[in-house]
Amino acid sequence: MIGGSLRLDVSVQAMRDFSPNFSLSLSAAEQGIEAIWQGRVQPIQSTGRLAELLDDIHYERPVWVQAGGEICHHPNCSYEHTRHDWLDSVGDPFVIFDLEVGYSGGKRHPKVFVRSPAMPPHKIRRLFGDGSICPYAPWENVWLWDRDTVVNYMGHAVVWLIKWIVWDQAAVWIEPELSHYQGFLVRTLDSKL
Repeated sequence: MIGGSLRLDVSVQAMRDFSPNFSLSLSAAEQGIEAIWQGRVQPIQSTGRLAELLDDIHYERPVWVQAGGEICHHPNCSYEHTRHDWLDSVGDPFVIFDLEVGYSGGKRHPKVFVRSPAMPPHKIRRLFGDGSICPYAPWENVWLWDRDTVVNYMGHAVVWLIKWIVWDQAAVWIEPELSHYQGFLVRTLDSKL
């Protein structure tokens, strides 16, 4: 067992299966041992059904997360799709990202950092204060430490990367945008308690 954490061991094995090209290192952290993975993902690898995929992400419908981090249009999708005008501005959907992922096996969410390509300050969107990806509203219980692994979190993070590709190239964030300003988050979290 790594650092005495069964949940961390489960995540380490899941990441081995999901992203075998990611390197793993262990370091000392406040809560014991932290696993740190580094590697590359290319969320979009084909233009086949790209319009449908981006429409599903826009409307927060299920997508298919494949091993290695490729995101595809879900094979069982039966929605009627809309072709959005902003799709024409997405000239290069095949962006490769260098990521660093950290997790210590406890209740705290994993952290995913984009190491490259560099995100210009005016293009930064939906990041936590430490620069890690904020793939969904934290209070929505999308990821639960005693149920999910780093791989489950990675699925959300890789979908976030697609949203960023569209934002970078078409200046559209393809999901309903919740405010991430501290005052909004405090009011929203207080109302959920």
